[in-house]
Amino acid sequence: MTTPIRSADELAPGMSVELGRFLLPREEVLDFARRYDPQPFHLDEEAARGSIFGRLVASGLHTYSAAVGHLIRSGWLAEVNLGGGGAQLNWPAPLPPDTPVTMRVVVEEVRPSRSKPEMAIVKLRCLVAIESDGTVVLDALGTHFMKR
Repeated sequence: MTTPIRSADELAPGMSVELGRFLLPREEVLDFARRYDPQPFHLDEEAARGSIFGRLVASGLHTYSAAVGHLIRSGWLAEVNLGGGGAQLNWPAPLPPDTPVTMRVVVEEVRPSRSKPEMAIVKLRCLVAIESDGTVVLDALGTHFMKR
């Protein structure tokens, strides 16, 4: 677990935090796709071979959901997180099932709320990359509301 911050005031643009590794097991990838993103390249090996990916890949939505879960479970924001206000999502490369990834969070912006001075608005960039070669599979810029 990463040491929790106690106030958004501890954050500064450019700050970077490594949150370790995770992976999306094949069965979890298939289950998520069946339930939420039933496209052939997420569901079927043979169909995936004929896709632009050439193989079975995790849903980008699954990758993002797993990254949010990993961030929350890290405990880094446990004492300050008040909720999210949206995200810009990019999936620069596909993520095959059972591929270990690492996650890094970069603080992009920190500003006090004008209407609620006890709160800050923080933009965090979550970068998820394949552990073996550093290929980024998720670049998510999220807005977070945090205690000061």
